[in-house]
Amino acid sequence: MKNMEPEKVEQLLQIIQKKPAQRIVHFSNGSHILSKALAALCKEYQSDYYLNCVKDACFEKAKTKYENQSHVHVMKFALQRPRYKIQGIEYDYLIATLNFQELDKESFLSKCYPIIRTGGNIVLLIPNANYNQQDEWNALLEEKYYVSATIINDIFDDYDVIVAKRMHGWGND
Repeated sequence: MKNMEPEKVEQLLQIIQKKPAQRIVHFSNGSHILSKALAALCKEYQSDYYLNCVKDACFEKAKTKYENQSHVHVMKFALQRPRYKIQGIEYDYLIATLNFQELDKESFLSKCYPIIRTGGNIVLLIPNANYNQQDEWNALLEEKYYVSATIINDIFDDYDVIVAKRMHGWGND
């Protein structure tokens, strides 16, 4: 992802409730300002930040950067694994800053659903999308049992933010 403006990242973080003991997981393919801001937010509110790095360079950099921060859990993560659930942990927020053009979006959303707690949110940052791409994302999220999908296109110049919720009694998990 291209660099994000710090003031815009702060605006994005307004999506996250400011309360203690939350779990936030971030699927990232590169180290950037959002990781730093999420780590700071989690430290301030005594929450846990799980940074799942999908590229070696991201993992090596993050492992060193956050080694002395007990609230940050850095992991080298293979998106091809059959399930994303680890040790029964469910997250309040799942954030993804990945290159979705290289991924099977449907598979990713399916594997993410069980790791988000009921009422939790998924937040996806994608390159600016046209109306057809936005409709495709909305349909895919609905098909994978995410509700209340919203596309925010006025925070970043180069990205749209998709926010959706996992609800109880929806889906097959």
